[in-house]
Amino acid sequence: MAANTNRIIWIDYVKAFAIMIVIMLHIGIPDPFRTIVRSFIIPVFFILSGLFFTPNKYTTYNAFWEHKTLRLLVPYLILNAITYIYWLLIARNLGADAGTTTPFWKPLLGIILGLEHWMEHCKPLWFLPCLMLTEWIFYLLHRMSKKNEKILLGYVTLTTLLGFLLSQFNTPPLPWGIGGSCSMMLFYFIGYILRVKNYFDILQKTNQHYYSTTFLGSICLISIVFCTYLSLQTSETKVFENSYGNLFYSIPAAICGSMFLITLGMIVHKLFPLSKVLKYIGQHTLPILAMHLIVAGWIKGFTYFILDLPLIIYSELWIQLVFVFAIIWLSLPVCYLYDKSKQVLVNL
Repeated sequence: MAANTNRIIWIDYVKAFAIMIVIMLHIGIPDPFRTIVRSFIIPVFFILSGLFFTPNKYTTYNAFWEHKTLRLLVPYLILNAITYIYWLLIARNLGADAGTTTPFWKPLLGIILGLEHWMEHCKPLWFLPCLMLTEWIFYLLHRMSKKNEKILLGYVTLTTLLGFLLSQFNTPPLPWGIGGSCSMMLFYFIGYILRVKNYFDILQKTNQHYYSTTFLGSICLISIVFCTYLSLQTSETKVFENSYGNLFYSIPAAICGSMFLITLGMIVHKLFPLSKVLKYIGQHTLPILAMHLIVAGWIKGFTYFILDLPLIIYSELWIQLVFVFAIIWLSLPVCYLYDKSKQVLVNL
């Protein structure tokens, strides 16, 4: 049980770093950093989700569907309700959105269909239905394979190829990120296999070795070097548009970047094993994901209109880092309300 607990904690660290990178990406980091970050930041979330896939817990598809619906659909509805009401009553009348001609019903339809470009109130929430659809499909593939990993790999390969095939056509985004969910099936499968084969347990056991930090640090450094090189050979990865550029570069770039972030989380967990801050952030990535753009708007409005500071200051890297921590800190009350509201809905 102790090893499993450690695994969960370091995954929280990885998720904490991942959501910080997402915030920096959305508040505007320059090229080439944006291209590098986009290459792996969504795939790593699918790998982490695959780590928690435990089909033996569910005897029927209905049991699996109900559990995953409660875990992802309930947060999706709660966070959309909060951000939509804020957009409808406040945000659409302020700043760059003032005078918007977007009808009130369009974001509602975007919520139902999971279409990022229609979810004007909170575009990042496209990720949740896309992930949920991936998990539903993967569970079906797992049952069809009858626990045969080679057959499962064949099904996953076909599904991933379908997603990448769809990415080659300039079609409008499909509901619930169908194209992206198929393309990300590969990374979800990678996370699942890493858990089944206990590869992360092998890395975790290096904590008992004197040189474990050096070992993990070497993997971390090599991974980000390869990720940087590979990602800069092609166009930006945009999972919400199911767009990946040259797959011969973007797929290995995503794997290398994910390994970089995972080993970074392991290193920091080893150095600071009792960080309640990182653990809490990692356990509340969903409400932070939903609120970070709203909170960023509050901070920018305060510094511009009250402190009379130019918005150009946010182009400085150190200010962006401070900005990220300020956004997370101001999102904490929403994290608390999110926990309470989820408990109420689950108990209904």
